[in-house]
Amino acid sequence: MILSACSPSKLALICIIAAVILTGPVSAQSAGTYSLKGDELVDQGKYEEALAMYDQAIALEPRLAMAWGGKGVALYNLSRYDQALEAFDQAIAINPGYAKAWYGKGLALYGLGRYEESIAAYDTALQIYPEYGYLVYYGKAQDYAALGDYAQAIPLFDTALTLQPHYPGVWVEKGDAMAASGDYQGAIAAYDTALSLEPGFVKAEVGKAAAEANLAGPGTPATAPVVTTVPPAPAEVTTPPTAAPVPTRTRASFPLWAAGAGLLAALLLLRRR
Repeated sequence: MILSACSPSKLALICIIAAVILTGPVSAQSAGTYSLKGDELVDQGKYEEALAMYDQAIALEPRLAMAWGGKGVALYNLSRYDQALEAFDQAIAINPGYAKAWYGKGLALYGLGRYEESIAAYDTALQIYPEYGYLVYYGKAQDYAALGDYAQAIPLFDTALTLQPHYPGVWVEKGDAMAASGDYQGAIAAYDTALSLEPGFVKAEVGKAAAEANLAGPGTPATAPVVTTVPPAPAEVTTPPTAAPVPTRTRASFPLWAAGAGLLAALLLLRRR
């Protein structure tokens, strides 16, 4: 009876309003659903499929920062660092206080060899979200090591290891930095710690042998370890990380920033902030 009393123009207006009310939330919900599906695919290492989900989310809701951040994660794990940086920058433009995007930007810049800029991005992430402490100190240590500034890198490795001491890969990286700086005794101690955590860890054994040969002096053939570092993984951050694990350079379980099992764990933890 009420509807029959309405004019056709009023009925049309009611239909339009109803459509707006109904389709608005549905679109937003669909965008969030696509983004969460992308996160699940990232967890499974299905980065190309994840990108498709994030792109659908962004098509529905272009200002969904979490979708841009997730897209950055997927692109970074595909070693598409330029595109990852663009995605993280988009997330930051939408939400300048998005710590995850600043952290991801630091990782992408590291992958591009832009170490000073990477350090600055990490510092911003830490200011916004101090719980990133371990990951930021570790990432900055890698940046300084890549720059050959071991005086800066070694204390940062120490700070990171004070917060998370149980990852042999980072002890090896500290040992590499110490060996490169000429502190072979300190390097041997770091390699020994790595071996106590993971007996038979090849990189620790090789590094230790080289450091011992350098201590023995000329005439002892050895090849000093090369300081090579692997960037940590960005992540969708939806809940504060508790015990953030570290990237290890020898336990590769999937082709991310070409890292190891520790990187995957960091990704999973950080994604939930």
